[in-house]
Amino acid sequence: MCIRDRMTTMSTWASLFMMAMLSSMAVGYPGPVHLHPRIHFTPSYVSDSGGWHDIAGAITHQGVHHIYQGTGWNHAFSKDLVHWESGAHGPKPIHETYAGMISDSDPCSGFITKDPKDQNKVCAGFRQCGSTKGVDGGAAWDVPLELRCANDSALTGWSESPEYLFNVSWWRPIPYDPARPWVDTDGKWYVMLSMDGCNTTTKQLPCHEGGQLMMWSSPALRGPTADWQQVGPVFTSNATVLKDGFLSKEFVTIDFIGSLEGDAFGDTRIFLNNVGGNGGGDGCCDGTTSWFPFSQSAPGQPFKVEAPGQGMVDWGSFSLKPSPASGTFGVDLLTGVSSRGLSMARTLGSEDANQVTVPGRRTLIGWTGPADGAAFKDAAGVLQGSAQALPRDLSLNSNRELLQRFVPELEMLRALHTTRTDTTQAVAGGLRAEVVARIGSGGGSVTVLGDGTSQTKVEISLLPSKGLVTVNATSLGNTAVRAGPLPQLQDNVSEWSVHAMIDHSIIEIIVSNMTALVVYAAPDASCPGLVALGQPKGTLDVWTLNPANN
Repeated sequence: MCIRDRMTTMSTWASLFMMAMLSSMAVGYPGPVHLHPRIHFTPSYVSDSGGWHDIAGAITHQGVHHIYQGTGWNHAFSKDLVHWESGAHGPKPIHETYAGMISDSDPCSGFITKDPKDQNKVCAGFRQCGSTKGVDGGAAWDVPLELRCANDSALTGWSESPEYLFNVSWWRPIPYDPARPWVDTDGKWYVMLSMDGCNTTTKQLPCHEGGQLMMWSSPALRGPTADWQQVGPVFTSNATVLKDGFLSKEFVTIDFIGSLEGDAFGDTRIFLNNVGGNGGGDGCCDGTTSWFPFSQSAPGQPFKVEAPGQGMVDWGSFSLKPSPASGTFGVDLLTGVSSRGLSMARTLGSEDANQVTVPGRRTLIGWTGPADGAAFKDAAGVLQGSAQALPRDLSLNSNRELLQRFVPELEMLRALHTTRTDTTQAVAGGLRAEVVARIGSGGGSVTVLGDGTSQTKVEISLLPSKGLVTVNATSLGNTAVRAGPLPQLQDNVSEWSVHAMIDHSIIEIIVSNMTALVVYAAPDASCPGLVALGQPKGTLDVWTLNPANN
């Protein structure tokens, strides 16, 4: 064997050894062992270090789903959306001196896409998180959007020769989180960056105008025919889902998708934003993911918000107002400043990275937490316990409302199945269970993680008189009753569905494929995990679940 071949082989074995070491070090979660999730993926760099993180990039490539976590571009991958492993690190810090810039920073949150003109080469896009000197003598935060492409199809290594697209300058340092670029119906590439609306007005915080989407366009993603030019602002808003909430800073960790299953209008685009994820969510929504339904008259034109207006992907950070005015109903009963449920979500699912104009699967994955309750604090008293959320497939109904359901691949974990009809008799689901309850139009409840007493349980209630779904896990350590809007029953539908995935200390709930909540609880190790209807009407299906991760 020649020296070069031997060195290549040694390098390959070293890479495999390091990946195995990364995988063995990935498991981490605070608190007693019986609270550690076994379905949610909980690598230590998320669960024990920093509480929550962006999804920096997400891509499906050659049948493998890849998630990159924002603080350091840590990597997880899966072939089935259920079983996850830690993979090779994403783009690493390098010394960069583009146009006078000096930076040795970690890459910030960005995107992953493919270049169809270069055999679908996978490329990561981002800006540097910091620099000591900006472009062309500008402020230190004036740094360009750049691409670094993968060296192989397994995404185990990335180029260290950046391809710079365009410089970004603003009146203050902000993350400039970009959405994944897409090719629109005019054949041009487009990309949007997260800004605030005060660059041409007050240049002060709080920014009354709120967040702003700034758009660029080019005839090609990269290479000699690329020519990225600024289009301008296409959407500005300070609104939240709460009337008394206000966005006074930039949008954060955005995503932009279209061509969703069920889109009766054919032109709906969905804009995802994490409200107050970098501060500025005054009165709402603790950094959790919201969505806007957009339409657009033509590519490159401003967006129009369509009915039903802004909604939340997850309502886990919302709780009940202590003293609402008489007659208050639905979302007006809520405050949005409790601990975080699900946030920083991005989508993948289709081999075509264009998730805007090319139809295909739209699968959303975010981060849950940090956890709520004393059981999840680290030695310094800081709440940890974040996890990679369970994947959800997205679609639209005929009213442009966003629908979500747990991916069907999770059904492979089902074990013992029990059905109950029109009875309050409990089922022992254990600390790891899937629950599907159907509750009639009069409302009602289903309890999970019960211990056989009437006091210790998590109660999921559907309250038509208040227009709310509530989740009460306070007897199991959660600090507030969580709540979201009760979906309206659609035509010819006489019952609501409650789909819950219980994973030791994390409960993910979706009501009628619309209102979702992530809630943390801390049951005892001996808890039988009883599941029961709260009224003798309705149906209940319970599966115990096999472990998948950690």
